[in-house]
Amino acid sequence: MSDLRDQIQSIRVRASSPDGAISAELAGRTQIALSFARGWYDRCDEGDLERKLGALATLLWTARMRRYWEVRSQDAGERITGEPKPISPRAVAYREARAALVAHGRSADGRVTVSVEGMRQWTVRVQRGTARALDEHEFAAAAGQAAAELIQDQYRKIAALKLKIYG
Repeated sequence: MSDLRDQIQSIRVRASSPDGAISAELAGRTQIALSFARGWYDRCDEGDLERKLGALATLLWTARMRRYWEVRSQDAGERITGEPKPISPRAVAYREARAALVAHGRSADGRVTVSVEGMRQWTVRVQRGTARALDEHEFAAAAGQAAAELIQDQYRKIAALKLKIYG
């Protein structure tokens, strides 16, 4: 089991916005690295960042989950594409509560905030003036902090939910 755990912990995936303006890499559970197409950050505004990062978060999380199920399939020796259907009332309650769970993250300076409901509906907010106050490397670091904090919040809330439902 620890080998499977190690493999899951070492998952690394990349995704890019559909227009290629922003790319992200998720390494392990919480390490997010952003990069921008040459010159794009200098031309963008906070609204551009919010829209593209929200869409990119969905793509990155989808890639992560796809890789997660590939790792689980390799370990099991059979194809697994998702969780089994819940059959007990507690399992149904857990799945429903997890789907409604909202996690939040913010950068240390408060300029970038991220939230997600059920790891499906992502919202990114960038404080006005940020795109001119921070260079692209500073912004990427702030966005990475916010994303890492969100993921940690999600894991904490899932652990609390499991304790609540399964005792």
